[in-house]
Amino acid sequence: MRRRALTAAAVCAAALAGTTGLAPAALAAPAEAPARPAGDKADFNGDGYQDLAIGAHTATVGDVKRAGVVTVAYGSATGLRYETANVLSQASPGVPGEPVADGKWRQVSAAGDLDGDGYDDLVVNWLEKTTVLWGSKDGITGEGTALPAGNYNAESPKLLGGGMGVGDVNGDGVDDYVSRSHHGSYGVSVLLGPLNRTTGKPAAVWNRDTGEDDNLVIGTVYVGDLTGDGKADVVASGGVVLGSGTPGGVVLKGSADGLVKGSEFTGPYHREDHMPSAFGDLNKDGYQDLVTGYPDQNKVYVTYGGADGVSTTVPSRAYTQASAGVPGVEEAGDKFGSAVAVGDTDRDGYADLVVGASYETGSDAATTARSGAITVLRGSADGVTTTGAKSFTQNAAGVPSTSENDDHFGASAALVDAGADGATELYVGGNGEDGYKGRVWKLATGTAGVTGEGATSFHLGGVGGPAGGGNYGYRMVG
Repeated sequence: MRRRALTAAAVCAAALAGTTGLAPAALAAPAEAPARPAGDKADFNGDGYQDLAIGAHTATVGDVKRAGVVTVAYGSATGLRYETANVLSQASPGVPGEPVADGKWRQVSAAGDLDGDGYDDLVVNWLEKTTVLWGSKDGITGEGTALPAGNYNAESPKLLGGGMGVGDVNGDGVDDYVSRSHHGSYGVSVLLGPLNRTTGKPAAVWNRDTGEDDNLVIGTVYVGDLTGDGKADVVASGGVVLGSGTPGGVVLKGSADGLVKGSEFTGPYHREDHMPSAFGDLNKDGYQDLVTGYPDQNKVYVTYGGADGVSTTVPSRAYTQASAGVPGVEEAGDKFGSAVAVGDTDRDGYADLVVGASYETGSDAATTARSGAITVLRGSADGVTTTGAKSFTQNAAGVPSTSENDDHFGASAALVDAGADGATELYVGGNGEDGYKGRVWKLATGTAGVTGEGATSFHLGGVGGPAGGGNYGYRMVG
């Protein structure tokens, strides 16, 4: 796994750029600054092994009920060490704010090196409130900064709920924070890194009025490298074309000089309260592909990347449990698409797709209502294929516990490159397990793909957190 090192020249150039309001051209990266690959795995302590952050937004902190905690487990040569995870809350030294009853501090949302120090940082985001927990050689220790709320202007845009992401949009080697925003009008804002660790202020801000420039009112953004140039792109979607009310979306390509309009976004557009997404190269053509989950529609969409954003040769595709070859039966309310994760689960060199259906009901509706399931769809030269698809519940052979009402197995999912041998492990969250205490399962992978054999599980109390849990595993970032 790569180290996120930034040259001294790049750091100095970003610092000299000031905090806001400069022309994008003034922020062009020096020639020696390496472009940051978009969609890299989280590495909070810089040891080269992937780490995993897990949220428990209704956990009790001290005597404050439903205040919320976050745990961070670290990778090692022998795999993810979740038994020594850091447990953090707003009572932890350095974390902004303080525990509030029913505050539900949440949710782990993204990771990236936002201050350019070579360590990934963790974004905890909820609607218009965003906290960055800074990485270090000791990992996520609690030192954090709340991003400024903004004032609805170009210099300090209001960051809105409905979509955010992290990636190196301008290719200077430092990650940037991207959000749907209001800056005099609605659109997209890019807070260019490095962010100030004390104030949270960016080196500069790029704003794009998607109404004026793209004729779109957007509902969300996704951040990843669809164009394959090493710079993150911004997919602005979830809204409508002005004047017509018809759905619309656009790919805004990253560059050293600002966002550049690319292809139309041919994926889905409808706004939902929870729209999980993941990037990865599913057909191994050198372009990242975007997977978006729409659980209210029981559907996932796969949009393939290309030089201008969306591929001109591979059409976007939708998958449901009614699609040929997909295990299970499509039923209203299953929430197929509750979680999506992309990674190579069978060691064939193609990224595969894991889909959560956290409200799936098993064969006995009286005892397994909303117990949940996950489905694994394989990648191939032609993209996602349903050939060899697999499905797992807690009743699968080897998986600990059993499927019960309201377990919500599949509420979250993450694929972690574990250990020195590069093996991939699948982590699945079930926030409703044990009366909404929550639990996370680890499933192994191999040349035959994901298997339940040898699976293990752990809960918040088992990693040093409050014994009462608190929807542990509702969201994960790795």
